[in-house]
Amino acid sequence: MTTSRPSALVVDDERINLLIFNKMLSSFGVESANAANGHECMDLCSKRRFDFIFLDIRMPGMDGFDTLNELKKLFAVNGDPVPVICITGDTDNGRKKEILRAGFTDVMSKPINKKVLEDMLKKYGPSDLVRSDGNEDDDEDIEERLPDWVHSIPELDAEYGVMHCGSVQDFLSALRIFNDSINDKSFSIDKYIKQGDLDSLRLIVHSLKSTAGAIGAKQLSEMSKLLEKACEEHNTPLIYKLTPEYLNKYRDIGDHIRQHWKGADGETSLRYITEDELKDAYDTIEELMGRYDLGNIDKILKSLEQCEMPDDWRKLFDDLNVYVRCMDWEKARGLMTGFRKR
Repeated sequence: MTTSRPSALVVDDERINLLIFNKMLSSFGVESANAANGHECMDLCSKRRFDFIFLDIRMPGMDGFDTLNELKKLFAVNGDPVPVICITGDTDNGRKKEILRAGFTDVMSKPINKKVLEDMLKKYGPSDLVRSDGNEDDDEDIEERLPDWVHSIPELDAEYGVMHCGSVQDFLSALRIFNDSINDKSFSIDKYIKQGDLDSLRLIVHSLKSTAGAIGAKQLSEMSKLLEKACEEHNTPLIYKLTPEYLNKYRDIGDHIRQHWKGADGETSLRYITEDELKDAYDTIEELMGRYDLGNIDKILKSLEQCEMPDDWRKLFDDLNVYVRCMDWEKARGLMTGFRKR
């Protein structure tokens, strides 16, 4: 579909980062698409042009540096270079100089700061089209609108999380995505340590460094930074020393979230949605997509967010939420069609 809106491709393997980034870009009137790795990035860039590319450097397989080299080849062929801005949790000056020498246009630190993003968009893009929609949360109202149970989790700085996620609703969505991944990632961390796979361990704690920071789990983010550095230096004694406390802290956050998301009697405090109800909701969303009715789509998604559902449904719903926010209708329809054919 032809549009006068500027467009951006965000390349990151963490769903929380994509959720937050897409919402921020949308608030500035920027259409966004997503890629989870370098191969998906190249596939998208070979099919269409973007006004900006925001590229994570720490990804499994084809990392950001390899992806940048492939993008340079593509730009050389089509004669139409695009600003490629690195998004990274590696913020020291030496690392930033290395990133710029590699050919990135600029560097943004994770968690992403909305004002810094706005400055980047205006600096490297069509500034006359970059706008703010004025929908960001009023700081004075954040505490009032956050659920009470969020404030009772000692590991979270909820106001900080809302500030980086962009809104109370997006903070709660990010919190659920973060919580849903704790068991799998904890298992992976244990496995990589037993296998001595420090490269894989470094990647997973690097991603946790930024996602924990984004939801306001500051201590876990700092511990991730220490563990990542120990992996880089192959300091196995320090890794073995840090990991038990690290995993305990990580799992404690999940325990607190699940405890407060459920009632005291162990029953969920959220309404359980049936398969037929969810299929009907997806039918309605697809119909609204055809009318480009983003307002009512958003209302349905927020309503579904408050429903209890099985983990595999929740994973699909979280992915759908990301695709809808960046208006990737093809992937969104594919997910909903797959669910309806169950």
